[in-house]
Amino acid sequence: MASKGLLILLLTGGIIGLTGCVTDKNSTFHFTATQANETLLLKVKNYAGLIKLKRAELKKSDNAKTRYSLANYYYLSQDYRSSLYYLKPLLVTGAAPDVYLLQAKNLASLGKYKEALSFVNIVLAKERTNGAAMNLKGVLQAQMGDIDQALHSFNMARNNYQQEEDVVNNIAMIYILKKRYNEAVQLLLPIYLRGYHDPQLDHNLTVALAKSGDLRYAIEIIKKGNYSKHPDLLAADLFNIQAY
Repeated sequence: MASKGLLILLLTGGIIGLTGCVTDKNSTFHFTATQANETLLLKVKNYAGLIKLKRAELKKSDNAKTRYSLANYYYLSQDYRSSLYYLKPLLVTGAAPDVYLLQAKNLASLGKYKEALSFVNIVLAKERTNGAAMNLKGVLQAQMGDIDQALHSFNMARNNYQQEEDVVNNIAMIYILKKRYNEAVQLLLPIYLRGYHDPQLDHNLTVALAKSGDLRYAIEIIKKGNYSKHPDLLAADLFNIQAY
């Protein structure tokens, strides 16, 4: 259960920025309107609308950028098989690292961890300091039960990953699995106190606090996040649970 939560947390796809240049005024207006529409749809996470938009664009011009965007929106909508379908033509020698990384995320979401890891390794062969790839490698290693290697990968990702909070949260998850609860608290509490709130991070911090014996603080976080109608009972259950 713990590793599944870890995977859900990390498998987040980056959205590539759309750029382009046009010559006549009508085309410029059309491009700007289309881009504004995409920005609005993305803001409200209307992936069905984004997929429709990109499918129409791909029909007019089958290019790598539009195809990748479409595959990425399918991934974000959790339609991993459709994402794989549209990525397939891009998986050629010399493809961009983002293509291989998205392929890996789709495969990981489908539970094909070893296959996903092979594509992560392709990314890292191209870009050794790709923090997102190293972070995903740690997730896959944790899913396959290689906790020590997962911890190593997360530590490697920490200095290179844009979302450091995600990596630190994953390191803390490994500490929890290793029953190093105080170390998990020391990692997560400063992030929580500086105002970064995320349900998975709050959950991990609550577990670490409860297991380390600080039930008062665990109850406070449960109350603030409105995670339970009975915070005292939940904190006690977390403290007493034998296997996490």
